[in-house]
Amino acid sequence: MDENDLAKLLDRYRRGQCTDAERLLIESLHLHAYTSEPVAEETATKKRVWKRLRKGLPPNGRKSSTPWLAAAASIILIAAIALLYRPVASDSAADQLTDIPAGGNKAILKLASGQTVHLDSSQHGVMVLSDRLLYTDSTFAGDFHNGHEAGESAYNEIITPRGGTYQVVLSDGTKVWLNADSKLIFPQRFARTMRQVTLVGEAYFEVTKSQHSPFVVKTAGQEIAVLGTSFNVAAYADERLEQTTLVEGEIMVSTAQRARQLVPGDQAIVNAGEISVDKVDTSPFIAWKSGFIAFNEETLEHIMRDISRWYDVDIHFEGVDKQLRFGGTVSRYANVSEVLRRLELTGQIHFKIEERGIVIKP
Repeated sequence: MDENDLAKLLDRYRRGQCTDAERLLIESLHLHAYTSEPVAEETATKKRVWKRLRKGLPPNGRKSSTPWLAAAASIILIAAIALLYRPVASDSAADQLTDIPAGGNKAILKLASGQTVHLDSSQHGVMVLSDRLLYTDSTFAGDFHNGHEAGESAYNEIITPRGGTYQVVLSDGTKVWLNADSKLIFPQRFARTMRQVTLVGEAYFEVTKSQHSPFVVKTAGQEIAVLGTSFNVAAYADERLEQTTLVEGEIMVSTAQRARQLVPGDQAIVNAGEISVDKVDTSPFIAWKSGFIAFNEETLEHIMRDISRWYDVDIHFEGVDKQLRFGGTVSRYANVSEVLRRLELTGQIHFKIEERGIVIKP
């Protein structure tokens, strides 16, 4: 497919004459590839931009080793056409927004002793030991007022606000990354026969292996039992579904009615006690841990809930179809205007920021 073919494809999309597959591909360009570079009308400049974009593509026939990125080259090419042929003047609402920065490292730790520790935002994680707190770079974070080691019945809480993320290393060495607006409840010292934590919100777990002490994650709707593995759990109180995505190892997901064992690449969806399991590309579901916002043909409603939590903004829909679907990836640390601008490239939605709120219109 060359530049002329892509230009024709974009024109068919604008006239509503492309196939469903072509429409989905074009509507994905907004997150996969975008540049804010001003568009010059001179033919030579267009060719130079096109040549630069073509340089970044893999050679013909080379396949991506990650399914999530397999379509990226085609999407970048389509994005190039959108860049070269869109008008210079823009009435995009996103271009006129008062910007809002991304979230960052924010969390508080509520200890069993009654202490509340506001964790350092210049650090990214904390280790909770039996007698003291250390940041993950081994600098001192605090100690305990009770003067002695806490037992298995002493529970701590680490809480990330909207716009916050943090890592915690538990007493057994298990690492947990908390996403925005989440809470993890855990004992200061695990029992010998069972390691159990409670999650509200979203977290990624790298569980230290122990053949004799299963690790259990409890949420409002499910229980996840593992011996040692890596997986992501999304169990927000305002979401109807709970989602568990297994990256490595094996886990058992159970509710009062059902139990299902997962292997790597499986995703369990819990809805009203029922469990459904599908094979997925795990990359988009754990991208937040690596600093990216990634959507795999998610609904607008779901995307904006994620944006609301990470950017700490309120969302208002005005006459727009919440079930519109989008896919792609963008840096999690970009200002919110960058994310909104890319969504607006589809021409289906427009945004306006009003203080700490985002208004979405057709």
